[in-house]
Amino acid sequence: MQKRNFLQGLFTACFIFLLTLLNGCSSSKDPLVVATHVWPGYTFMYLADQLGWVDTAQIRFQDTYSASESLELIKEGKVEAATLTFDEVIRARSEGIELTVVAILDISAGADQVISRTRLSKLSDIKGKRIGVETSAVGAVVLSHLLDQAGLTKDDITVVDITIDDQETAWLDGKVDCVITYEPVARKLIMAGGFKLFDSRSMPEIILDVLAVKTEALHKRKQITHLIDAHFRALRHFDVQREDALYRMAPRLGMEPDLIPFLFEGLLLPNRSNNQRLMKGTPSELDRVGGEIVQVMTQSALIKEPVNIKNLVDPSFVSL
Repeated sequence: MQKRNFLQGLFTACFIFLLTLLNGCSSSKDPLVVATHVWPGYTFMYLADQLGWVDTAQIRFQDTYSASESLELIKEGKVEAATLTFDEVIRARSEGIELTVVAILDISAGADQVISRTRLSKLSDIKGKRIGVETSAVGAVVLSHLLDQAGLTKDDITVVDITIDDQETAWLDGKVDCVITYEPVARKLIMAGGFKLFDSRSMPEIILDVLAVKTEALHKRKQITHLIDAHFRALRHFDVQREDALYRMAPRLGMEPDLIPFLFEGLLLPNRSNNQRLMKGTPSELDRVGGEIVQVMTQSALIKEPVNIKNLVDPSFVSL
């Protein structure tokens, strides 16, 4: 009887193991569902899709209006990956959502700017000024670097919390002296008489947009690799067939083809080689940037709990 019970238990255990294995194999063959909203650096995946380079059996896109909506879908388990800023990945981790960066899509190199109402002879002249900035990690990081290079602290200025939607109105109403902003607001403020005081070229490879995947979904290697390969292929098409690419990207970006290049001013679009340079190593350059962002977010009270940044980056998908 004991032997019979043992064999029955062994059979049950083997059956459960095989069922789990089969379910795992099945899930690894399901399409990777990717949430993404409209942003120039994210458009190359759609360009690849238009060119027929994305296999719908492997990848399914879920359009959203914002990164916040994308993160909400991740929380609800409706998507497994999203295009986000690097700081949004870290914020998600602080909320218990384990995401891993698998590719860098773009790097701010002038896109994030500080616009001043008056021409200042040196950065330290912002002392005593009212500086409008969005409550976000990007805003906090730019402000931190601005103050460091000006030799000042937050006590030397007045921080005015203004979302990107309200920055132009606050500027026109005279409620701020400087604004930390980005396109298209930056261009509007300069056209209204503002002066560029500082931009993200002074803080290279800090502000990035990335493709992040739920850590538990990294087993979908074939799908993730397929999407990243399609992205890099579309980047090459953008370089060598610019007119065709702009024409195809126009509906997604809601602009005339000849105006689209302005959207990419101040953005670097790293190829596979540059992705490898930033993501490989222990720690990698991206790990180092992640640590800096965590520090700034903690100091700015954007996150309150310690953040686990172990295995934050997986370079294997850009190394293939």
